[in-house]
Amino acid sequence: MNKVLVYVYVPLIEQEYNLFIPINRKIGLIKKIIVNSIIELSDGNYKVDTSFNLYNKITNRVYDDDAYVINTDIRNGTKLILL
Repeated sequence: MNKVLVYVYVPLIEQEYNLFIPINRKIGLIKKIIVNSIIELSDGNYKVDTSFNLYNKITNRVYDDDAYVINTDIRNGTKLILL
């Protein structure tokens, strides 16, 4: 299995999205994938800020851009927040 299903909440537009993300990529790239997906899914309602972070909604952990998804606690069903 090379992808996990995560729930991403975006407080700026008060929306939640279910997305599949690859586990063999770095968090920095995953953030870009998530942002691009949300821009497309929200019909452009989400305006990208130059700085944003990915947080675990349950543990409040901030993910390091250089960490691989497989080496984090991100698994199927993980709830994330994009701020």
